[in-house]
Amino acid sequence: MKKSLFSLLAILVVTSLLLAGCGATTEPAATEPAAAQPEATEPEAAQPEPTAAEAEPSLAGTIVLWHSWKESEIPGLNQVIGAFQEQYPDVNFDVLYTPHEDLRGKFETAAATGGGPAVLLGSADWGPAFYDAQLVADISSMASQEFLDTLNPAALAPLQYKDALVGLPHTIKGVVMFRNPTIIPEAPATWDDLVAAAQEATTGDTVGADLEAGLFFSAAHLNGIGGQLMDEDGNPLFNDEKGVEWMNLIKSFQDAGPVEYNNDNDVNLYKAGKAGIVFDGTWNITGFTETLGPENVVIDPWPTYGDGALSGYVQTDNIYLGSNVEGDDQAAAWAFMEFFLSPEAQTMLGSVGHIPAITGVEVTDPHLQQASEAFEGGTAFPVIPEMNAYWGPMDTAIPSVLNEGTDPAEALQAAYDAVIASVEEIRGGQ
Repeated sequence: MKKSLFSLLAILVVTSLLLAGCGATTEPAATEPAAAQPEATEPEAAQPEPTAAEAEPSLAGTIVLWHSWKESEIPGLNQVIGAFQEQYPDVNFDVLYTPHEDLRGKFETAAATGGGPAVLLGSADWGPAFYDAQLVADISSMASQEFLDTLNPAALAPLQYKDALVGLPHTIKGVVMFRNPTIIPEAPATWDDLVAAAQEATTGDTVGADLEAGLFFSAAHLNGIGGQLMDEDGNPLFNDEKGVEWMNLIKSFQDAGPVEYNNDNDVNLYKAGKAGIVFDGTWNITGFTETLGPENVVIDPWPTYGDGALSGYVQTDNIYLGSNVEGDDQAAAWAFMEFFLSPEAQTMLGSVGHIPAITGVEVTDPHLQQASEAFEGGTAFPVIPEMNAYWGPMDTAIPSVLNEGTDPAEALQAAYDAVIASVEEIRGGQ
């Protein structure tokens, strides 16, 4: 799994051909002979100057959109919505922010009872599970091949599920190592270098490094040091000696600095100029550079550890069409999804730290370029329904090792048993 997204990212960071403009598919002037035939059903031929509305029907309706984007990303989203409404002024938006940890459950509950948004901006692994539960629509009949050809094939592939297209990728993102060079001047090349630099730079209310240990932020380290969270089918593999090594690696950092678990303490410390190194997501790039100045934000390659290296998950963020939207609202929602993947919109989103998931858009921001280079050492996030089986058990196992002194092998075995049971349940419901 570790290198499967590298080819995708290599394509995204170079300039490719821009999309050819799409002209009208019909030419009313060519049908003029029909004017001499009263029985012909082509009224356009009798109108020498078709209006814009007749040439391209306008959209109407309301797009209910749910998301969990960071505050620094919202200006980009608003810009895209504004540009779309300039083109389709009769389309209204009802936008709802929900914290990421709550968004999935909120959507599942609403969609299962006939509600929910028309458009959902969510995580990569949600699509297949949502489709199995009939919560998102199959958009394969809506998407033209011409449109699909503009998307990076590697980014699109995980969403082609059971002969359906369950969503669209709109952003490449991942976990990287951020460094403030005013606190730690040089990039640590090894894990030992990182620990030593963190200890040396910790003084007063400044910490040399703050490690995020939540599963999404730390599981890729297991792959980086030669282990595996799961196999390609979603079966757990983490209850072995490499898994224990991974747990001990995280726990050992507590001697060098804070270890967080699924909170923004590391992000807030870094923004305040009080943390030298943090492991967090590329969605923080804009917030960090705006607060600290771009010169004080660096994204480094992952430090080596033994024969391997630390790593971070790399994935797409996706845009989904809710299964309960119909009529004008559905037509408007699909048009917005297409626009979201246009070069115009993707360029707007690049201004808030998003790496485009389409070809034809050049990445010029130096921090996005650094992130893309760091992704070379990344691990592909598992985009399969079974991934949902891992969150709860690991949210118990990892904190128990960190905070309660539970033996890593014991904690991982308990998590393994719980994941096995949950995986069987997920597969039984498909």
